[in-house]
Amino acid sequence: MGSIFTSMVSTAGAMRALQTSLTVVQNNIVNASTVGYARQEVSLVANPFNPSSGSTSGGVSPGPPASTRNPFVEAAVWKTQNRAGYSGGLATKLTELERVFPLADGSGISGEMDRFFGSVSQWSMSPNDPVARRQILDRAGALAQTFNQTAADLGDSSARAAAELTHTVRQVNRLTGDIMAINKQRRESLDAANDAGLDATIHAKLEELAQYINFTALPQEDGSVSVFLAGQTPAVIGDRQWPISLTNSNGEFQVLDSEGVDITGRLQQGKLGAILEYRNELLPAYVDRLNTLASGFADQVNGVLNNGIDVNGDVPVRNLFTYDATIGAAATMGITGITGAELAAAAVGDPGGNTNALDLADLQNNVMFGGLTPSQYLAELTGDIGNRLNAERSSESLQGQLLMQAQSVREEVSGVDINMEATKLLQLQKGFQAAGQVMSVLNSLTETLINLIR
Repeated sequence: MGSIFTSMVSTAGAMRALQTSLTVVQNNIVNASTVGYARQEVSLVANPFNPSSGSTSGGVSPGPPASTRNPFVEAAVWKTQNRAGYSGGLATKLTELERVFPLADGSGISGEMDRFFGSVSQWSMSPNDPVARRQILDRAGALAQTFNQTAADLGDSSARAAAELTHTVRQVNRLTGDIMAINKQRRESLDAANDAGLDATIHAKLEELAQYINFTALPQEDGSVSVFLAGQTPAVIGDRQWPISLTNSNGEFQVLDSEGVDITGRLQQGKLGAILEYRNELLPAYVDRLNTLASGFADQVNGVLNNGIDVNGDVPVRNLFTYDATIGAAATMGITGITGAELAAAAVGDPGGNTNALDLADLQNNVMFGGLTPSQYLAELTGDIGNRLNAERSSESLQGQLLMQAQSVREEVSGVDINMEATKLLQLQKGFQAAGQVMSVLNSLTETLINLIR
């Protein structure tokens, strides 16, 4: 009789183990499309068995559900996501500059400089023609307005970058706040610590965070995850959050930790790192080069005109171009109230001539900026932007491919394969049915023995 009861206990244990496995497999199938979900598996644990004792039934018990998540694979996904966020963020910002400095013939500053020198060439052939002189003023005004517009476009890009920095910092703080809340749930109970749904949620948050900022995530024994920005600045530990903030110091944006320490230099990846580099380094450098072009061009033109005499034989008392270097030459460039008659076409001692006008026309091919003509200097500036943009676009494409590969590896390691889970489900169902049949036979034997005893 004891052997029958022992067999019944073993069979009941096997049925419980199979039922637990069935529940886990069903949960895997239901969550196959859940973002961040990692497949769970149940291992069967052998119960103690002693054939000489009737007190131990042997059999199996279900072990706790275990996640198949691999921390090294997850870290590889985050790292690649981080690099993709940096390249994508920088490529997006540089695309704005590509529109500011168009490459099409006759467009932008380059086109206006060509038209200005074209009017100078016409003037040099008819130095005393009032229409030609008026054309010089019109073309100079159009060139100055194009410099103004280009500077304004760069200013708009700077303002957008500042707004994006603010938004990105908020996103980082939102995500670390969400992670802190999940940590709190998982620390409150063992069931929550082993909750596959919370595990999926927190890892989805970490992957989203990786788009914005570089970090290190360390799982803790209590089920929580500690997050350190740039590997050393605490953002989340247990149920505490250390938010970051953004400040503007002398026109340069800085990211501060919760204690006000500048951590900008550590944030070199992710979208936040990309926008910081663009706003603090790349854009100011491009603005400086644009101002150098504007001031250098205006000074050279003014210098040549001041060397000649106007239609009245007088040395000019007013420049053609004006600007305020303290604000920005490109942004403030304009023409003075000079009249067409005051433009100095002739050289001193040669009234009515065109020597000075010819000298002005020659500026188009004269080196002014470190051995470069104005057009060459502008082309170099535009080329630098284009080259950096192409490099970041290539990097974005490469990192996108690497990200898909890393995600594919993660899917192979811990993703849910519906076909495989369905196969497991059928096997477990058959095993449960078989155990049920054994239990039915044992129950019949028990009833038979009881009836015999009676």
